[in-house]
Amino acid sequence: MTLMRIREITSCRNHGRTTIVLEDPAQELTLTFYADPEEARRLTREIARSGCACHPIYDFVQSLLLALDADVTRVVLEDVKGQGIGSRVYVRSGGDELGVPCYPPDALALALRAKVPIYATADALTHAQCVAPSADAGGGPCVADERREVTRWLERVQPTDFSSRAGREGS
Repeated sequence: MTLMRIREITSCRNHGRTTIVLEDPAQELTLTFYADPEEARRLTREIARSGCACHPIYDFVQSLLLALDADVTRVVLEDVKGQGIGSRVYVRSGGDELGVPCYPPDALALALRAKVPIYATADALTHAQCVAPSADAGGGPCVADERREVTRWLERVQPTDFSSRAGREGS
């Protein structure tokens, strides 16, 4: 699993969708998914809450966990075949830990409130994109992949590939 954090949340009035973008700590991968605007609005309120109780449903969940002597331990984003990105909120009570399915924006909000890590599974990261490296970046897995592709191309390229007659020889 890969540790992730929220990078940005944007909304499009024309399409009635909100986009949530997460990134890994090294800023090499981004994982983007759509969310219902109302669900995402709760998440943005949680991000902006700065310590005050701000949303009744999260206050309720927090009180319920306290009453059950349970703690949120982590949130895991996963690929739900045919449906996109899903999530589980992992809760520990006593010595047991249980993963409870949860809509991703709510899971992210609960993770922020509980100050627990957010992870993405390898299957979820099949939806991720590599971030273009900056000029001063040392590189990472995405840069290494690009270098391998360039190396393979250089091994195959021939001087005649650049000839003005290349491609006309069969005419």
